[in-house]
Amino acid sequence: MTAVTTSSSTSSHSQQMIHQAMSLCRRHQQPLSILAIRFQELGSVKADIGAERIQRLLAKVLHQMHATKRCEDGLVSCQSGQSLFVVLPATAVDGAMAMAQRLQQWFSSQEFELDEFFISLPTRIGVHCASQREEEGVVQLLNRAFNTLEDTTETTHIALSGSAHKQLAALQSAPEATGQLSRQLLELANDTDQTSLMEVLSPALSVLDERLRLKLVDQLLEASTQAKAI
Repeated sequence: MTAVTTSSSTSSHSQQMIHQAMSLCRRHQQPLSILAIRFQELGSVKADIGAERIQRLLAKVLHQMHATKRCEDGLVSCQSGQSLFVVLPATAVDGAMAMAQRLQQWFSSQEFELDEFFISLPTRIGVHCASQREEEGVVQLLNRAFNTLEDTTETTHIALSGSAHKQLAALQSAPEATGQLSRQLLELANDTDQTSLMEVLSPALSVLDERLRLKLVDQLLEASTQAKAI
């Protein structure tokens, strides 16, 4: 697996921006997603237009993305611009997937004009969603997004991390549960270690009104019946 190091990939300003976004999302119990974008075929493009132009090209791409991104989103360049990270605060896995698909479509249809050249930049995109329970550091968050790129293929240009897969499965299993609290509970319920779910639910259940508690029991019995039928 490839590691993204802070010394070579991000400036202290970029690290601080990501750290602030993570802190804000945790404080307000909001999701946070990261897209890792890797440009393909840069070697052949460099051979065609030269090393000096490739740096100008990557700077041009970065400028255009800065101009079109949402104001709350962050954009971080690494590996001399050959890869980018898009930081998406308050964006759950479905929104991150939609953003990744839009970016993939944009890059596949875009030609960047540079001097006498018109250049296409095919990309692969990795999607990672921060865990609702584990506190990931900035480098860990970037590494997990970046290493997801290893799961992309010639036909599948977008791949999800394990955390993103889990959150997407929870969302698809109950599409009506759109609130952040519902998302967190679904993620806990899909976890192989369900002790955490009971630790979260038990204090709330103990203070419920008795009529509401009995109503919840009825719903649990109904859910058990449905599960046995399946």
